[in-house]
Order: sequence, then structure tokens, then C-alpha cells
Amino acid sequence: MTLQTALPIADLHARLVGGGLRIPDLIGQSLAAIERLNPTYRAFSHLAGDALAQAEALQAELYAGRIRGPLHGLAVGVKGSIPVAGLPWTEGTNIFRTRVAQRDAGVVQRVRDAGGIVLGTTTLSELAMYGVTNAFEPMGLNPWDMTRTAGGSSTGAGVSSALGITQVDIGTDSGGSIRNPACHCGVVGFMPRIGGLSAEGKANHAPSLSTIGLIGRSVVDVETAWDVLSDVPGARIEAPRRRLLVLRELVDTMCDDETLGLFAAACARMEEAGFELVDGEVPGWMAGEHAAGIVSLFECGQSLARMDISLASDGIRQRAANAAKLDATTVDTARATCAALRRALPSALQAAGAGAVFTPTWPFAAPGLDVQSLVVRGRSVPIDPHRNCFVRAANAVDACAISLPMGLYRGARVPAGVHLTAPGGDERMLLALARVAEGCLPALPPLPVV
Repeated sequence: MTLQTALPIADLHARLVGGGLRIPDLIGQSLAAIERLNPTYRAFSHLAGDALAQAEALQAELYAGRIRGPLHGLAVGVKGSIPVAGLPWTEGTNIFRTRVAQRDAGVVQRVRDAGGIVLGTTTLSELAMYGVTNAFEPMGLNPWDMTRTAGGSSTGAGVSSALGITQVDIGTDSGGSIRNPACHCGVVGFMPRIGGLSAEGKANHAPSLSTIGLIGRSVVDVETAWDVLSDVPGARIEAPRRRLLVLRELVDTMCDDETLGLFAAACARMEEAGFELVDGEVPGWMAGEHAAGIVSLFECGQSLARMDISLASDGIRQRAANAAKLDATTVDTARATCAALRRALPSALQAAGAGAVFTPTWPFAAPGLDVQSLVVRGRSVPIDPHRNCFVRAANAVDACAISLPMGLYRGARVPAGVHLTAPGGDERMLLALARVAEGCLPALPPLPVV
């Protein structure tokens, strides 16, 4: 990467405060990158018209000696399901094609208070209900291979971060929607527990599962943003206990051979760096993952029932029809299953003496946009729901989770990710573990397009 916009947050902050870089010049580089790259990669759906004016005002504050913090003057993208005052708030659907946000969501106001500059809203799956294409507002394309998914539903956020346009991206996650694009785009995706970042004002079609989180180019950048934007008290942890629970049987069952090879190499590097990896299980993990899908379908269906879905895509209308078939007993059972997993997760970690569960993020490489199934170790599996096996359990139990790169697939030449899951409330410990793990894992090569 040669763009200054892709430098670490700490480096940019030092240059801005030290006078070696002006905020308007940095934001100008981000806007130039959007002009050059967005027509192809579609990271942003709607742009703020006042980004340079914000930059000038924040530069004046620097001249006056007022420094709001490490995000002062940095570029931020906001997922299109989160309202940004004055911008279209479409949620990526024709249903809300004429709606304009009247006020900022809570997390957006927090960004502004911290001196972050909102460049605009990023592309997403329709209504943030996972899909890999969106005819109304075309979704971001994977900058490593445009024929493969960039993940959803916080798609544009992952693409923007990978392209180095933004320093921080705000997304939402109700079943992997931050961690999926982070994995496929080769960046870091962090999902805190519900309420870890303010959800005030955002669209919320799966309230039992959905939370706001962060995407960035490194764990340190994401951790810096978390420190600034979250109200959760506590100091950064510098030396976490390096013991992790590996769901070995699940990993071996669900992953294809190349993912297993990449994960084995990642485990070896981490053990060489002093991590203790303990094989084990979390009882009810897959049952909870499947139950989260039922809860998501039900809650999304309740929300869709209040909309004019005649304006939506066939996929959204089918989702509404499937939700209408659910009965109360099925939903209640699914909620009870999620509750059981929520009890089992901390118990399993405590028994293993581990701080987090450690798995790959996805069981295979980012598939082609039109691919519905893949062969995994001799058997054909549907991409959905097989892809969810490591990520969605965290939503089932309101945990915190993070995905970070572990290398490139040799054949597909797209990134692979590792995934850490911990009980909700352990965000600082999880970030500390991820920060140390990131230092053990191989860095990705430069993204050729940039």
C-alpha cells in the first residue's frame, strides 16, 4: 500500500498532530480514492458533501491546540443501515428509496464528537439480510477477486477498509455481517456484544442478535476506535493469558482441505509464539448456530410484515414467506437453545482455562457470486448455512467475536481468516488476544489494485 490513507491510525495521528500532514489533504486523498475506485468496487452508496468542510474545521481545531483524540481528522465509513443526517437512508432497498435520515444515529454522533469525518454510507445486502447481490444498490465487490463474494451484509465497509479509503468503518452484525466481509477482504472485523457501541437510531430487524461493530486494517486500529467510541469502562489489556479453546472436531468436519492447512499453519505459528491451544468443544455450538438462524428469520419476518415488500427483491419476499411458516413452538425452542449455548460457552472456556474459542472464520474460501454449493472433502454442501458454522454462534449468545487474516488461499488467491469468540463483556480481553495473535500470523501481500 502506498496511500497515506492506508497507514495505521497511530501513524496518521502523529503526522496530523505534528504538522507533517494536513487533515484536508488526508481527506482529499480518501475522496480521490473513492473517485478512482468506487465505480469498480462499489464500497460507497452515498457520499457526504461536506467532508472537506469538516476537514477544514477540524484542521482549525488542531491549529488552535484542540485535539479530540486519535480519530481526530480521520476518515470513517458508515454502513447504509445506520442513519447519517442528510444522507439517503435506504438500507439498500427500494422500499426506502426516498427516505433521508433526519438525524445521526448514536454511534455516528460519537464518531463526530471524536473528530472522525464521515465520508458517506457504505453498500450492504438488502435490509442487511445476508445476500451476495443487490440489484437496487449494487454491493461492494471483493478487491482480491471481483468474481467472488466480498461477504455480507456490511460489504462496502470491508471493501473500503481493504482498499485503504477509510481508517475506520462502522458496520452491523446479526450473523457474521461484520466478520464475513472482513475475512474475505483481508481486514479485521470486530463484533462486540449488543450495546457495546450505541445502537440508538439504527435499523434493527433482528434485535436479539444484531449489534454494531468495527472494521479496520489492523487489530490495533480497531482497538483504538473501540477505546474512543465505546462507553464500556476499562483499560487496554497488554498481556492476556494466551490460552485458547480449539473446536477441533468441528473444524475438521466443516472445513475444506486448504482451510485446514492454513489453520494448521496459523496454529503452529501461534504455538511457537507462546499460545496454548487446547482441543475441545462447546456443547450445543451447532445447535445454537442453527437456532440463531431461526430467531433471525422470525425477527426479520416480524419487521418485514410492517413493510411494503412488493417493492423488495424476490429474495426478501421469500424470506418473509419463510418466516410466516414458523410456529411459536419452533421459535421458543430456538430461543431456549440459544440460551443453553449462552450458559455453555463460559463454562467450556472456564473448564479449559481458555479466554476464547479459536476457529477459522469461514470453512472455505470466498465462493463465486453465483455459486450455491461447494465440495468439501468429497461431499457437496450448500454454502448457506454451512458458511455460518463458526461465526453465527456468537450472535446466538450475544458474545463478542473478531476475525483477522491468516493468509491467502493458494488456489483462489483470496484471504482466509481466523476467528476468536468470547463471552459478551470480555471485549478488551478478546482484543488483547487478537492483537497478540495478529503479530504471530503472516501479513497479507499488498492488494494489487491499490
